[in-house]
Amino acid sequence: MKLAMPVWENDISTVLDFSETLLIVEIEDQEIKGRSCVNWSLCNDSMRLSLIKEEGVSVLLCGAISKTMQIMLENSGIYLIPCLRGRTEAILKAYLEGNLLDEQFRLPGAYMVGLRGKNRKYRDKRSFPDKKQQPK
Repeated sequence: MKLAMPVWENDISTVLDFSETLLIVEIEDQEIKGRSCVNWSLCNDSMRLSLIKEEGVSVLLCGAISKTMQIMLENSGIYLIPCLRGRTEAILKAYLEGNLLDEQFRLPGAYMVGLRGKNRKYRDKRSFPDKKQQPK
């Protein structure tokens, strides 16, 4: 399985759409088997999506993301886990251990819902205009 995340130095990039480097990690049996970095600073959204698909990425971890890019990725079958922040190595470790819900990995203003193994769903609070509609 291949996982990807946009990176800036040793951290996950704050915003996927403005990131310059994509880290691609190959995972087998819950262990990291390989890594590579791709410079995608000159790519538009369509080119970024094509690159992700060509690399065989099935999971994308990221910080903030535009609605357009989110829809493109989800419609392409890429499992998206947005609203993350932190050190690259800590996020990878948390993903492998199933601990991405820890508050230390959340972007400010975001919270996470849907606790089902590795298939976690993330939502931004701002998408729920009324507190009564927010999932518990």
